[in-house]
Amino acid sequence: MKKTARILLALCACMLIGGNAAMAQDRMEESSAAVKALYGTENPCSIKGAPELGEIMQKFIYSDVNNQVKMPLAQKELLTLAVLTANNTPEDIGIHVKGALNAGATPEEIRETIYQCTPYVGFARSKAALIEMQIAFEETGVKLPLENQGTTTDADRIAKGEQTQVDIFGDRMRGFANSGKGDQAHINNWLSGNCFGDYYTRKVLDLKQRELITFTAIITLGCCDPQAKAHVNGNLGVGNTRQDLIDAVTVALPYIGYPRTLNAISAINAVVPAE
Repeated sequence: MKKTARILLALCACMLIGGNAAMAQDRMEESSAAVKALYGTENPCSIKGAPELGEIMQKFIYSDVNNQVKMPLAQKELLTLAVLTANNTPEDIGIHVKGALNAGATPEEIRETIYQCTPYVGFARSKAALIEMQIAFEETGVKLPLENQGTTTDADRIAKGEQTQVDIFGDRMRGFANSGKGDQAHINNWLSGNCFGDYYTRKVLDLKQRELITFTAIITLGCCDPQAKAHVNGNLGVGNTRQDLIDAVTVALPYIGYPRTLNAISAINAVVPAE
């Protein structure tokens, strides 16, 4: 009886090991197929001298994350570009520009995604990303130059920017451009005219897309909890859902790590708790 029990335990262990091995193989095959479809012969997870970490990254991003997040591949790639821009990792921009194009994103959508990050991450990071974007466009035969997409003038950018703030955050934002006091008055004015007037009013991407990109860039930066919560509200105000925000965090997770991810989840939960 004891011998039979030992045999059964051994068989169960073999089945478990075999099942785990099959699951690991499935993840590798699935992720490899996704990488090939998006990037051809290139692999964004390939690391010279560190093949094991590359495999962990590949299976996690292109199997686990891809299966968890149901948004279109093009949107995943655009949000990844926002993360890479905010993370100041321009060396990875080119391959994800190509991936976004292969997934169906337009060159204009790619450029606007990086532009939208600018008032939140600063000119230097966006400039570095745009340089790599341009190289990728040239390598893939994108017809250049792309058309300008701005819609404001120096005369109306502040008014249109403040109206965009109202459209996103509600009537409490009326008069915001002139609400600053003393030596910080110019900051509120610039938030309306520059952050919202120069960027949010541009064509190609709508407010839902721009707010999700903004939230993704902010949580990537970290240490911006008040702004993250504000833009959770902003996303809800333009029609994005808690699930959209959770998906954006999930896309960002492999690149920003768990501490910033958990902070982002806390920001979401503070505004729209899980059911």
